[in-house]
Amino acid sequence: MGLPIPKLADKTFEEIVQEARTLISRYAPGWTDHNLHDPGITFIELFAWIAEMQMYYTDRLTEEHYRKFLEMAGFSQLGLQSARAAVSFGNVAADTTVPAHTQVVALIGTELIPFETEEEIVLIPAGLKALKTVSGSQVIDRTEANEREEIFFPAFGEQPEAGAALHLGFDNPLPAKNVSLTMFLFDEDLPPVARHGDEQEQVMPSVETAWDYFAGGAWSPLVVIHDGTSALTKSGRVVIEGPPAMDLHHGFFWIRCRLAKGRYEIAPVIDRVLMNTVTAKQIETIVNEDLGRGDGFPGQKKTVKKAPVLEKSQVVEISMGGGAWEAWQEIDDFENSGPLDRHYHIDTETGEIFFGNGLNGLIPNMGDQIRVSYRTTLGSNGNIPENKKFLITTSGFTGITVTNPKKAEGGTDQETIESAAARARRDMSVPYRAITASDFEEAALSTPGLRVVRAKAITNYHPLYPCVVNFPNWVTVVVVPVCRETDALPLPGQGFLDTVSRHLDRHHLVTTGISVIGPKYVKISVGCTVKIRKRSSPSAVAAMVEEVLEQFLDPLHGGPDRNGWPFGRAVFPSEIYQVIDAVEGVDYATDVSVSAEGEYQEKEGIIRIPSVTLVYSGRHAIGIREA
Repeated sequence: MGLPIPKLADKTFEEIVQEARTLISRYAPGWTDHNLHDPGITFIELFAWIAEMQMYYTDRLTEEHYRKFLEMAGFSQLGLQSARAAVSFGNVAADTTVPAHTQVVALIGTELIPFETEEEIVLIPAGLKALKTVSGSQVIDRTEANEREEIFFPAFGEQPEAGAALHLGFDNPLPAKNVSLTMFLFDEDLPPVARHGDEQEQVMPSVETAWDYFAGGAWSPLVVIHDGTSALTKSGRVVIEGPPAMDLHHGFFWIRCRLAKGRYEIAPVIDRVLMNTVTAKQIETIVNEDLGRGDGFPGQKKTVKKAPVLEKSQVVEISMGGGAWEAWQEIDDFENSGPLDRHYHIDTETGEIFFGNGLNGLIPNMGDQIRVSYRTTLGSNGNIPENKKFLITTSGFTGITVTNPKKAEGGTDQETIESAAARARRDMSVPYRAITASDFEEAALSTPGLRVVRAKAITNYHPLYPCVVNFPNWVTVVVVPVCRETDALPLPGQGFLDTVSRHLDRHHLVTTGISVIGPKYVKISVGCTVKIRKRSSPSAVAAMVEEVLEQFLDPLHGGPDRNGWPFGRAVFPSEIYQVIDAVEGVDYATDVSVSAEGEYQEKEGIIRIPSVTLVYSGRHAIGIREA
């Protein structure tokens, strides 16, 4: 017995007619004859019959229908995604090259999970034995923090300035060949980077770093071949050209990463720095798997041995009549295929490969040899935990150990139709054209790869001509980056501004000019006398008053609504009174005065600030008067 077919719409013809009749008096009160002979009733019955037929077909929509609907709207199901893991090679006795696509297999209980390295790496027998942060005259040893898990440290200090450096000491000199370092940054306390549909990240860092080595009693520059960290703004791999010589200094051979110029929006915090580490992808490559021979019948089907198949990874080849191998072309369906087109369709989830019927797509002849090369993955099952042991299946790496210091991430299964439809609905609600001020703000907040916490679009304003009251066809967007509590005031660097500007350039109208700037700040300090209630602690009340003032004047979380101080909003002494009066233990406040530092205007005690400006808390003078 088959499963019952669900009824998505269960109204009958009679129910639709009756519902329409009840609506006549509401929408057409002059229509009084509702009998069957009336032409209007005839039309109602006709449309009810059409509606009933449409509902009948709606009940029979298959997943294939929904796939077509998604394609018509410009969407498709997301396929399998492979997990990625950083794998570290240990017990390296000599310089050893590990080519790209080298297979390493994780041992998870009794299960073997294959990974393949994504890049070539040269393993070197030098161990990272010392790390130091040098900022000005301050030197902080970071060696123990780098060796222990769950301990993080700022690479250049909490508020790095140009010249600060991270020194790395090795027990052996680095060879004069490509040397790679993997830098893991701690960012779990930060919000995720923004996304805007399927747009790719094109982030320009606001800082520049330089690498040096110590030899001859002085520091000399190193050649950086690849910097996957983008100047230590994200986790990645740095490949440098090994120095020609190195000196032993304080027991180690030293290189350093130096902040050459610029200012970080978020100071980099190091989780781990590792040697001999490369990223591996959870895939297995199958080469020239034999699918048997053609049988000459229409609609032939072959199935690979290891499904599922990664999208666009397979190559199907057929040797027709014993001749040379010829690659056939993958298509989504045979609708537009001709009788001589060498086409095939693959179901990546099941690994089934379909051929044409002779009218739509060529038929493999009887005896034609068929083979396929492809890649397979375990999807979400490839997200293995950290610190698992691996085996190298390739010869020539005797004695070398492999582990993953971090868990594998990014593996996902094929998206369901329901999830794809929901994603399509969400994407359709995302604005991609910036026309109104709120559109510009949303687009700036969605700049791919950045963390923008606030954005304010000011129309008809140009930052180079602030005195012009109405600058036509121009929008200035003020952006505020995310920052940690230990960082200074959130200010975007030039690379940050350029990244947002380039993103907005793709979405605004051609007739609109844009500028992207950082906010200006005005420091607000409050002086007051507080009368406290009986049995209240003077020191505790003073501390609470200072805390609520700092919270109220916070540029990111303050303001009357606690959503961040509104751009350009004045500071009113009356609100300061209200904030202080609400503190537990306060009877009332007197003699409130507000002073400011920065660009502002004061009138009758009110601090007025420009439209691109935020306030932040200075030091407050709180006088206590006991009851």
